Amino acid sequence: MAPKDPAVIDAFVGDLLERSRFIHGRHPKTRAHFAAAGENLETTMNKANVKFDLCRLRAHYRFAPGQAQVYIVRALHPIVQEFKDYIEKEGVVYAAFNQMFEQALLPQSADQAKIEGCGLLGNDQHAFDGGTQLWWWGGGGASDMAAAVPYYAIISRFCNTPGGYSAFTFPGVNERFCKVFIAWNKNLASVDSTNVIHDGEGGWLSTVALNAIVQHAGGNPGQDTFDNFYICDTSDPHYGFKSYDEFFIKELKPVYRAVVFPDDPKIVNLGCTSTICQLYENLKKTDRFWLKNTPSSLNHMLAEDGLVDTFVGGTLFQAMLASFDYRRWRSPVNGMKTRLISGLTHPNSPPTYYADFVTAISSRALIFIQADEPVGLMCFVDVGLCEVSTCGLTVKEDQVLKKGNELGMFHFGGSTHCLVFRGGVTVTPIDQDGNDLVGSKVRVGKDILIVSKQA
Repeated sequence: MAPKDPAVIDAFVGDLLERSRFIHGRHPKTRAHFAAAGENLETTMNKANVKFDLCRLRAHYRFAPGQAQVYIVRALHPIVQEFKDYIEKEGVVYAAFNQMFEQALLPQSADQAKIEGCGLLGNDQHAFDGGTQLWWWGGGGASDMAAAVPYYAIISRFCNTPGGYSAFTFPGVNERFCKVFIAWNKNLASVDSTNVIHDGEGGWLSTVALNAIVQHAGGNPGQDTFDNFYICDTSDPHYGFKSYDEFFIKELKPVYRAVVFPDDPKIVNLGCTSTICQLYENLKKTDRFWLKNTPSSLNHMLAEDGLVDTFVGGTLFQAMLASFDYRRWRSPVNGMKTRLISGLTHPNSPPTYYADFVTAISSRALIFIQADEPVGLMCFVDVGLCEVSTCGLTVKEDQVLKKGNELGMFHFGGSTHCLVFRGGVTVTPIDQDGNDLVGSKVRVGKDILIVSKQA
């Protein structure tokens, strides 16, 4: 998953690192210490003659209304400090991290300095702790990538190298990243995370953000409002959302997720608002197709499940979600849920293209559904995204499903969903408002495919 906007990502990472260094008492450019943890930033920066606009740090300090805005130097987060200590003590890990910094591409802008290996592990550990600052910052709209996968935006230049592949596949490194993500998860599901749900600049309720959400829901920002589409309480400063996660999985009003042809068994409806990417036909068990720019196979995708052979010769439908899209999954067919498999990661061997190795370990949820004929057995596959790959299932074992019933949701992120159809049926795409299905942005509940039995 190489960024489409590397220059913007460079600026995003550079700005975040400068702020993180300053928060920890280091000069934003030279990285030299000028203050210790617990000291007043404004006082010490004046003594050291360091120039920095403290307004850039407001989002990280969560000042309450009326509270004096006193910026205190912070120590590294304990999880980050332990991560740093681990890298410095483990020789092979230390070497791999230094190698990936040496192999990383230079920033496109001359204003952006290259992060050196010794810098991260010694003078600039804030490339790690910069990620923790995202707990208290909305992202500022740097780019779609930075908004959707901020940690990956920070590390993408480094992990997309041979050295990065080695460094980020050490079990100890993954264990420590897991600790970081668990802490991040807890914060995003807590009331503390509502500090980014506000109508000020950079907030999720700002005019810019709400207009983007309305547009992605199919509305006209000039005429429609957020509360036209989503269930919320506009009288509350946070619109009634108790955490960032609650805001992220916000519920559409029923009229905007209404199912087209709810009783027609040959019609398959869209389970997630998304842009349709591809239809793969005549699937082979171990043949390659591209999933999130990564070569995959039917066997890998379905976790080598015993039902894989049912789908040999079948069809795979793939669609991608955008950052502002509705994140809940809904049943595309009538039938009965037969099996659930959640929390999976792709068991692919190390891929040829290092730029895509992160997508090869994204989490998935597999929902096998025995749909009414002619569809028959199918599988609804949800694929998470990098560090935000949490797939939450709400459907139950052996639950009778109607089109539009909730199946689950992506928490914090998620990017792809697929429908896999068995062999022996023909899957025909339905044009959308005169346009080909593939390439169209389609709302949840819309009719997208016609299935018929082959003669």
